[in-house]
Amino acid sequence: MKLFRLSICAVFLFFLFWASAAPQTEAVPAQNLETVTLFSDVDFWELPGWSLKAGSISAEISRHTGLVIDSEIPPQNASRILALRMLEDSLPDILVLQDSNSVQQLAASGKVWDLQELLETYCPGSHLLSRFPKDMKQALIRQTGAWYAYPSHINSLDAKEIWKSSPYYDAVDRHSTTLAIIWNRQLLAKLGLGIKDVQTQEQVFAAFEKSKRQKTDQRQAVIPLLLDGSLYQEYSLPVLNNSFGVENIDSKGHYAYHWLHPAAKETLAFVNTALREGYADTEDLMANNTKIKSYMASGRVLCFIGNTANTDIDPREWISSGPILSASGRRPVLGKDTHMENGWLYTLVPKSCRCPQKVALWLDYMSSDDGMMMNHYGFEGVDYHWNANGTIRLTEACAQKRADFAATGYSAWWNFGNIAWERSILPPPGEDSAAYHKDLMECALGSYPDTYLFNSSLLSLPQDYIVPDSELDQIQENTAQFTQSQISKIVAARTDQEFEEAYLSFLSHLESLGIQKLEDAIDRQYQKNCALYGETIEPVNGGALP
Repeated sequence: MKLFRLSICAVFLFFLFWASAAPQTEAVPAQNLETVTLFSDVDFWELPGWSLKAGSISAEISRHTGLVIDSEIPPQNASRILALRMLEDSLPDILVLQDSNSVQQLAASGKVWDLQELLETYCPGSHLLSRFPKDMKQALIRQTGAWYAYPSHINSLDAKEIWKSSPYYDAVDRHSTTLAIIWNRQLLAKLGLGIKDVQTQEQVFAAFEKSKRQKTDQRQAVIPLLLDGSLYQEYSLPVLNNSFGVENIDSKGHYAYHWLHPAAKETLAFVNTALREGYADTEDLMANNTKIKSYMASGRVLCFIGNTANTDIDPREWISSGPILSASGRRPVLGKDTHMENGWLYTLVPKSCRCPQKVALWLDYMSSDDGMMMNHYGFEGVDYHWNANGTIRLTEACAQKRADFAATGYSAWWNFGNIAWERSILPPPGEDSAAYHKDLMECALGSYPDTYLFNSSLLSLPQDYIVPDSELDQIQENTAQFTQSQISKIVAARTDQEFEEAYLSFLSHLESLGIQKLEDAIDRQYQKNCALYGETIEPVNGGALP
């Protein structure tokens, strides 16, 4: 009988502890809630279905804002769909966009709110009116003419004054980039190689050749090199350009189109060799992000070059070589926006929004310290605990929920990512953690001793600097389209002669498109930026072709 009473007591204490640890919230009643549509052009963004159940992230968002959010994320052609909806005056209630051209078009259209006006009208007590980083706001205004967008991944100098972090994160800021060259630790070890054995182009190709004869533990053939699928020109080629020392400045200190730099030929030749030798597959250059993630999860990929942020890898299983060193001896380079981090995603509110007051409140709450704590880390006492030094310690349950963000909503709101804020509450990661190894990967290029770091904000242009439908605008558009199509032909060349002919044709056609006029126009703004900031970008590798 005594044992029975002790068992009952233990069960009672367990449920008492569970009740005290569980989120103390109630289900949100559906009345007085308004449903709005959020449209995004990030086709791989997975926002969870909306729930009003107690203890869910979405229920807490509804409780504080009065909104239910229905996400609309087209699997393809999102920018085209959005352009048509602009013409039809049928914009969604909230826009979250990565395409800068769409942002510029919306800003110029007069169809989206100036956030200053929106907040002053509908949420005059918002912290965003008094605490939003001034340097970011000024830069956004320079880009679009007014404060039309809330940017993600805030990490500017003024942001770091608002949310102060440790020296560890300051070093990460100086050196990190998600565009990287990474190697599968297990497969590299099976080849009998270390990271120092894949530093030069000769070493890298030798490793690729050796890996062609290898199989994984599951008896599957190894993929020597995986580029970033259909986005390889946006993500993979810039990594190689950085490695081989491609510059935007010529020998006289003037702006020059980066594909005219001699080192850019080395980038194209590297990819061409990889494809011709069978180290990479031409068909994979058309793969979408889902396919790329499946390759990375298979354990078959030896080397990946591209955007590590979109791979879903465990960073502890990968290591970065930093740059692949140029055969010509050029220095690696890396541009870092040292004055203002623009972020990746931009949140805009159309003037046709059905409930601007609640959307203004949503912007205010989601970007506040309390809102960011909730949508990133959940509930205190269950998902995280505060340390005595003002940082937080995450529970294992929280880590799992964050990994399963598409179902739980934890850290799912990428458009409200605030790097400066996160680093102010997170202690430096332990050396056995995934976060620590992620930082090692992303800082390998920037922290390589010979890498030249420069201020990329010197190359930024104000909004409509190149006037839409002007001659320069046409040159810019034709140049971008031609470059994309011609690079595809160059890297697919079947012989050395075919490669040389395609490359020389590329250079000559750029000249006929009027690239010099575009360079001169951008150089005028570059020189102004240099005077404004009191800085320049040095042509450490001899500069672009004259």
